[in-house]
Amino acid sequence: MTTPLKILFVWHHHQPLYKTNGTFLMPWVRMHGIKDYWDMVRMLDDYPGIKQTFNFAPSLLEQIEDYLSGKTTDEAYLLSIKDPSEFSEEEKIKALRTFFFANPERMIRRYPRYAELLSKRGAVRSEVDLYSAKGRFTIEDFRDLQVWWNLVWVGEYSRYDKPFKYYLDKQSGFTEEEKRKLLAAHLDIMARIIPHHVKAIKRKQIEVSVSPFYHPILPLLCDTDIATAANPSTTLPKSRFKHPEDAENQIQSALGYGKKVFGHRPEGMWPSEGSVSDAAMKLIAQSGISWIATDEAILHKSLMKSGKPISKNFLEKYFPYSYTGGAKHVKMFFRDHALSDKIGFVYSHWSPDDAAHDFVSNLLGIREAIIHSYGESGLSSAVVPVILDGENAWEFYQSDGKDFLRTLYYVLENEAKLKTVLPSEISVKKDNHLRHVEPGSWINGNFDIWIGHEEDNKAWDLLYDARLAYEKHLDKLSAKARAKAFKEISICEGSDWCWWYGDEHKSAQAAEFDALFRHHVEQVYEIIGIKPPAILETPIKRKVEHLSYRQPVGIITPGMGKAAVAEEWKNAGYVEQEQQTGAMQQSGMQIKRLWFGNDKSSIYLMIQTTRPLSSEKVIVEFFSPIRLTLEVGSDIALRAERTKDEDSISVHYARGGEIRIKLTIGKTKSEDATLAVSMFDSENHVDSLPRQGVAKFAVIQ
Repeated sequence: MTTPLKILFVWHHHQPLYKTNGTFLMPWVRMHGIKDYWDMVRMLDDYPGIKQTFNFAPSLLEQIEDYLSGKTTDEAYLLSIKDPSEFSEEEKIKALRTFFFANPERMIRRYPRYAELLSKRGAVRSEVDLYSAKGRFTIEDFRDLQVWWNLVWVGEYSRYDKPFKYYLDKQSGFTEEEKRKLLAAHLDIMARIIPHHVKAIKRKQIEVSVSPFYHPILPLLCDTDIATAANPSTTLPKSRFKHPEDAENQIQSALGYGKKVFGHRPEGMWPSEGSVSDAAMKLIAQSGISWIATDEAILHKSLMKSGKPISKNFLEKYFPYSYTGGAKHVKMFFRDHALSDKIGFVYSHWSPDDAAHDFVSNLLGIREAIIHSYGESGLSSAVVPVILDGENAWEFYQSDGKDFLRTLYYVLENEAKLKTVLPSEISVKKDNHLRHVEPGSWINGNFDIWIGHEEDNKAWDLLYDARLAYEKHLDKLSAKARAKAFKEISICEGSDWCWWYGDEHKSAQAAEFDALFRHHVEQVYEIIGIKPPAILETPIKRKVEHLSYRQPVGIITPGMGKAAVAEEWKNAGYVEQEQQTGAMQQSGMQIKRLWFGNDKSSIYLMIQTTRPLSSEKVIVEFFSPIRLTLEVGSDIALRAERTKDEDSISVHYARGGEIRIKLTIGKTKSEDATLAVSMFDSENHVDSLPRQGVAKFAVIQ
């Protein structure tokens, strides 16, 4: 009898609290609700042999309930429901900004009318472009735009049902009544989300776990100084934030809310961003949680610290450990970083079949490695944890990721050597015990995303001051005011605000996240009866920069010598992140600029990095004018979509201060070249350019 390798999928769903002045400032609970939170659980009806775990941040669940109660909606909904014939000039600008928040290739250009509206608006380099574009839009254009944005966010498991298929078929010329029916149907989808999870729990196909209530980084709430234990070079805030009681409250309130929503107390927890420390783990153990998950980097650091042996291929990460926190034990799973990141960042560029079969091939390889090292009996307690967001990756996939997932689930159901399981079905090896975990998160095994940058530290200091003011005025506050003020503090402790501070991540809505954080800090002062400090009126976030493009202006035929000759690349195009060069390395950016050009038979690339490369490998994926992948390490490898193409393609490269590639394909085509560049260190994804989507260059004839 074949012993299967167990696979633990944990899909993490979360959104920060978007409410301000009784309205949700951003619409992402609604949009991901009608697309991802419904589709991900609905899909399992068709694959009864597949088991999954869904992790919810209670701050997300709270907002879903708010929508369904009719008490609250979002600003984008209010702009959508308004008759565009009554738009002010500023509302027209806001519509042109808001209603194109969707993936251009996968969600906009998929539909002719929506693509036409995007073309009519044109590129937006500054607010001036929006003011210019609004004059080109008729009232009918604005109404169609309202409908299309609210339509493309509807998930694949709803859009071909009533009433949504009607809108897809009609394409344009929508009425106000039709628009109202579309928006009302959003709530019909959202109303199914929680009940369907409960049904899947009862049939034992899924398990639901929670994160701490407002998604804080627990170790940093316990003590911000722990950041230097994870990375000694971290610059700490001026004031030391040390409130383990807040961390405990975030844990306990999350468990209580989970019981209220799903009918039973959750058994597991994905600590926000997989962040752990001994102090946080002891609080988790004391709460009665039976399992948590974090990243493999945490296990590696912890085993190194304890002096325990680590195998060359680090198979230890596939065996859960029991952590002792006082008198209680917590089962710990360790996320397979490479496999999880393949779903999150890589497979969106692949065909669904290729991606699903590559994923399964990796799993079968892991199974063979475990059998080789431990014998087939080793599979009894082995598990591959695959953990990532259940919402953010899919808009970059064909069919919102459903073709990939359906193919993957079908293959897994029919592969006797693999089996999906729930956390409760996994045992711990007798000797796998941890009494200490090294602090860190799933990102680089440290906390650098949330602390250390000037903007992050300013946010921590503002939170420290507000909490101190709260403590000083506790005796003067009623029980109701205390609870209200402490809730605002808890919201401010969420991780999402500092996710967008610093240089690591970019968002067109970074200013809104900044405004929300400062609003909730202000509310602490308002509730305790103190005038908020004037500093809260000044944005923390610096101006967001975007990708900078230059298209090729002429033919190039650069040499492939040891050093690049600038004159030979003067007609090439390039794409880069627009930010200060000195900040690139500290922000985690590794790929500085991608150059592109061609002559009549060859395509030329130059990849400039922020530092000299050593063991890293760079992968270049072309999607047109030919479908192929180049992998550059100490050597270069080429994989074409069709094997016979490899014989007609030649590739040369030079690796010095930069990587230069000459790809000879016989005759360059006049269509645009689309490609993406990724960097890996071992199997860990380090950086991409662009970070999401593809770069597009004109091929010069």
